[in-house]
Amino acid sequence: EQSLSCKMLFAHLARCNEPLKLSAAVVFGMNAAGFTGTAITHTHKLTDLTGTGAFVVSSLATYASLFAFLKQTAPNKVTHIRPMLLTAAVALWGIRLGLFLFNRILTSPEDNRLSEFFPAEGELPIKLAGFWTIQASWAWITLLPVTLACRRNAVPVRLGPRDAVAAGLFLAGLGIEAVADYQKSAFKANPSNAGRFCSEGLWAYSRHPNYFGEMLVWWSIYAFAAPQVPRWAVVSPVFISCLLRFVSGVPILEKRYEAKFAGDAAYARYRASTSLLVPWPRAAP
Repeated sequence: EQSLSCKMLFAHLARCNEPLKLSAAVVFGMNAAGFTGTAITHTHKLTDLTGTGAFVVSSLATYASLFAFLKQTAPNKVTHIRPMLLTAAVALWGIRLGLFLFNRILTSPEDNRLSEFFPAEGELPIKLAGFWTIQASWAWITLLPVTLACRRNAVPVRLGPRDAVAAGLFLAGLGIEAVADYQKSAFKANPSNAGRFCSEGLWAYSRHPNYFGEMLVWWSIYAFAAPQVPRWAVVSPVFISCLLRFVSGVPILEKRYEAKFAGDAAYARYRASTSLLVPWPRAAP
């Protein structure tokens, strides 16, 4: 019975010949479930796990669809290696980030920035639904290079030196993001650092090294996918870079830190001498 279910799923995936629609169904479906759970429980502890999980499940689904199709139509043909590596990259990024964020929310209070989306007594959860819709759209757009690489009519391109560079940049970005997250978490966990700002490790060379690592991850994923996807797929890294730099990431934290450490001479020196994004030696005071 289990084998029959697997075969039916395999056959269904083989019939899904439009990866963009499949990705949209997975991403918006998972975020709809996250919205429902959040609205019922009135907690945002599901947000990060669902958000990053949608990336992973969507990439796995689009690749599985391509794999199932190739197994049915060309069983002796080597499966496209580029989409497989792209899927593995997203899975590695998503699992690492999702577990980190989920652990953080379990050990920290609710994020006040998200609490404002909950409806007041008697209101419909319109703002909450808007938040989850935006999160789903963010995932679908960011995944475009990976999703488009799983098109059945994409012409396979052999891996080359350019791909090795892209893979190296991906690992560098993933490493920078992971190390920066760990260093800041360890800094905050130390009671003696209460009320202080983190300027240790990578944070001594960049005020937002985790965001730099995130941008590098998605630019490298696009570079790796580029030989098999339309040029307009560059909207993915451009979108995530603009989002983090000008909308939801850097501006919000910069404003918060300026308010929190107003009048702090040490923070003023740190801000004046430390790169905003790209890790770089500090400027002379």
